Amino acid sequence: MKNNRIVIDTNVFISAIIRNSGYPYQIFKELIASGSFQVCLSEQLLDEYRGVARREKFNRYAGFQKRAEELLHFLENMALMVYPTRTFSILDDDPDNRLLEIAVEADAYAIVTGNFRDFDFLSFENVRIFSPAAFYEAVASEKA
Repeated sequence: MKNNRIVIDTNVFISAIIRNSGYPYQIFKELIASGSFQVCLSEQLLDEYRGVARREKFNRYAGFQKRAEELLHFLENMALMVYPTRTFSILDDDPDNRLLEIAVEADAYAIVTGNFRDFDFLSFENVRIFSPAAFYEAVASEKA
């Protein structure tokens, strides 16, 4: 692994808040909170996290808004803020291109996403693309 910097897609961020179990939750709870990995963000991605977390549909999950605010506060204090100098228009869903921009600017090890409809490739400019399960399992196997 070239470094410990990762970019987390919004779908993984939301999944970690919805369930107190599963790979997205474990990534935040075990790998990021421990300092083993550093999340890379831009202001634009942080705003996307905030906006999606405020959607009415998530209020059906007990305590969702409180957990979202706590995780956002944590990320605001520990994440590496990145200011991309390159833009990409590779993915059809344009906001997903922002993940590539952050990852390349930060020289990140990986993007962790649950969106393999758009991220249908394994790497981009030396940044690996992982599902939450594949990322967690790859890290676990490296530690073993």
